[in-house]
Amino acid sequence: MMMVSISQNNITISVVIPNWNGAEVILDCLKSIVSQSHNPIEIIVVDNGSVDNSIELIKNNYPAVTIIRNKKNLGFAEAVNIGIRAAKAEYVFLFNNDAECAKNCLSELVKTATKQKSDITQAVILTANGKLIDSVGDEYSTWGLPYPGLRNQPASRLPDADKAIFSASGGASLYKKSLFDEIGYFDNSFFAYYEDVDISMRAQLMGKKLYLSRKALVHHKMNYTANKLPGLSREMAIKNSIYLFWKNLPYPLILKVFPVFLYTNGRMTGAALTKGHPIKAIKAHLVALAHLPSIIIKRRHIQSTKKISSAEFEKMLSKQNPLKAVKKV
Repeated sequence: MMMVSISQNNITISVVIPNWNGAEVILDCLKSIVSQSHNPIEIIVVDNGSVDNSIELIKNNYPAVTIIRNKKNLGFAEAVNIGIRAAKAEYVFLFNNDAECAKNCLSELVKTATKQKSDITQAVILTANGKLIDSVGDEYSTWGLPYPGLRNQPASRLPDADKAIFSASGGASLYKKSLFDEIGYFDNSFFAYYEDVDISMRAQLMGKKLYLSRKALVHHKMNYTANKLPGLSREMAIKNSIYLFWKNLPYPLILKVFPVFLYTNGRMTGAALTKGHPIKAIKAHLVALAHLPSIIIKRRHIQSTKKISSAEFEKMLSKQNPLKAVKKV
């Protein structure tokens, strides 16, 4: 396997893939990356303490891949931060280990990033069979919660062209590496879930551009990792929605959203309590409360350095009820 940059406006890409016990999926993931028409200069797999044979599979089949091994599962946010810091290229493509890229995915992402001068550029993420939409970017609602736009809708509902988005999925997005020097890295306290919404919100507050690249396609085996950790998604959604709210909503918008945020977060907590995850729900609130002082410190920095007004930020938000936004399948 060779990893040499194909010139496209001389843009270089480092691919960063977090991995945790991904033996069943990692080879398909890597095969799709090394087959790209715009080859990355390096592929970095950050392993979160896997106990299966995924590391051996990578070494035996793709020896040119750089493997960074963590002793334990540090979560998505910290794992990708480690990979980003190690990356040498101008752009970093973050990619889930349970996903596969179409051959021209990176090329199309570069085209969009160049044309739109975007700081974060997301690929269209479809389900594994390509019939349904997984992600075309996340929305943040005036109800105080994020949700994935068009999730579980038929692929026929995809937009016809590239479009500006509010938030990009960390599962298949191209980031300018210089962006992290400006707005900071992923917040390790999120561990997993909504950390990509958090960094997108910070980017929006700094006046950055986020775009969906319509022709960059990815197929995703949804919930491959989440299914191995029952209740984790509920715990992280409760805790991290609290982080998002207190860190990123500017004043006076935060006062306007606060009452309905209490309702939606309460609904999520109630669902966790009644559907078999009461300990996870209680833990989420206790951890969020313990982190409140550090969250307030982060908020002060974010809000003191933002480049748009509260009113401008509010115009970017969806008014849809996030608890009803995602179609059931």
